[in-house]
Amino acid sequence: MFRKSKWIAGIIMWAVFFSSNVFALQDKQPVAESVDKRFARFANGTILDRKTDLLWMEKDYWQMEAKWVNWYTAREYVQKLNHRHYAGYQDWRMPTAKEAATLYDRRKRNTDKDGDKIFIDNMFPKGAGWGTWTSDEKRNKAISVSYKDEGGQAYQDKISGSDAFLRLVRNAVPSIK
Repeated sequence: MFRKSKWIAGIIMWAVFFSSNVFALQDKQPVAESVDKRFARFANGTILDRKTDLLWMEKDYWQMEAKWVNWYTAREYVQKLNHRHYAGYQDWRMPTAKEAATLYDRRKRNTDKDGDKIFIDNMFPKGAGWGTWTSDEKRNKAISVSYKDEGGQAYQDKISGSDAFLRLVRNAVPSIK
């Protein structure tokens, strides 16, 4: 009896190990790619920017929560998603202004939550906010990057900033220190 239960336990452990590895491999294969092959979308709700090696959340705060976000709430949201291991990761963060600006591309067309034109790749779903908060701050203001019109960066009040959206990012490849 003891030998039979060890054998069954071994089969169960092998099945769990194999199935978890299959799911991990499944996340490594993109489900879609942008026309220029720069962006790859994965089934876990992330988009890889091959040009910058940044992994972005496919949806932004507006698409996930359907409300505005101030800078302080954005920081709390980062902690919340890391605690939940969103898409299997716990190192999500607010982008720097430089990182956020890399998504702006005047040749790309998408639409924001109001149906207005924004200039990010259409690998990101329609209906997002027109910009994002960044981690760059100075006293009571933080930089917000816009994807509308000519794009750009501006310091906004952390509580009442007008570009109150957020798209989180992480490094696709861990940095070696």
